[in-house]
Amino acid sequence: TDSFSSYVRNIKNVCTHEQVSMIGLTSLKRKEVVMSFAQLSMGKQSITQNGALGYGAMGLTAFYGAPSSDEKAAQILKAAYDAGCRHYDTAEIYKSGNPVADNPNDIYNETVIGKFLKNLSRDSFTVGTKFLPMKWQNKSDYNTVKTALTNSLNRLGLDYADIYYSHRVASLENAKEFAHSAKRLQEEGLIKHIGFSEIIGKWLKECYAITPIAAVQQEWSLITRSLEDELLPVCSTLGVTIVAYSPLGRNLLSGVITEPPNDWRASLPRYSPENLKKNNELVKEVEAIATRHNCTAAQLSLAWLFHKAKEKNVQVLPIPGTTKIENLLSNLGATQISITPEEMLILEKIGSKVSGNRADDGYMQSGIEGHLSKEH
Repeated sequence: TDSFSSYVRNIKNVCTHEQVSMIGLTSLKRKEVVMSFAQLSMGKQSITQNGALGYGAMGLTAFYGAPSSDEKAAQILKAAYDAGCRHYDTAEIYKSGNPVADNPNDIYNETVIGKFLKNLSRDSFTVGTKFLPMKWQNKSDYNTVKTALTNSLNRLGLDYADIYYSHRVASLENAKEFAHSAKRLQEEGLIKHIGFSEIIGKWLKECYAITPIAAVQQEWSLITRSLEDELLPVCSTLGVTIVAYSPLGRNLLSGVITEPPNDWRASLPRYSPENLKKNNELVKEVEAIATRHNCTAAQLSLAWLFHKAKEKNVQVLPIPGTTKIENLLSNLGATQISITPEEMLILEKIGSKVSGNRADDGYMQSGIEGHLSKEH
């Protein structure tokens, strides 16, 4: 459990935000679409969501370089809103400086989002934010969680969170403790829906017995499929939505990264010089299929995710992040792409050849891989 705390504590911001695009484009071929207002049911519960994708806001303030200016952040947030992409994902640790240390001089992601949302009708958007037990000495008791939630709501300028996640879980008992605490906060009207991130299916079932869980936020992409065997069947049975973070493999599937980036991704195995070279060859294979659909590799990768979720009988809400409006609009075009069963198999064969784990050992030990190894 300390591994994740150490991991985020050591992350350094070493480049300007303009040097990093979380979701890039590989060609001028784009399918752009403005999503219409729609109702997305978050699990068996209803949560208002405009469009088929949410917006992962982390990169505005954390892990991908210097924070965006208020003006630039507002531009991309407004572009998302105008395009119908109105579910905003954030967290208490998405900030400049040390993610797990409180510093009033840091720029908090929640604050940036709150500035944008303050003039909008509350029923026109949804916000998900997260509580990290490791920031609070692995405590998830009611008083601790309420303190963290109150801080988050104050930064967001909101009376309630549409969904509140436990960002990680230290153990099964820690997860169950959060479920009990969140249930009370839900009854008080401070939370509409309850979620977890990086939890295994076995533990999810026990937490669901305490209170309905609307969603699990988990990394899921063509090159990261570690959730499919154990977690997805439980989510399908319970009707729990998967909120898919890093659906483009932290921009790897865009095909635009030719050198290890000057940010925290440089520490990830897939971005080592040797592995990046191999992985870019795989992306070229994805691009070859994308060309037949007149779309980008990124769009095709997102389309694969929608098709895979349907195949697995789970609802998915991908939350790609970007600081570029053109990439945001391009991502939305993924919903218009139809992939044949034969192409699905080819894409999955390509994805299975990815070189390197999704993250370093510390990150993975605090995630589903570590929890599964302890259970087995």
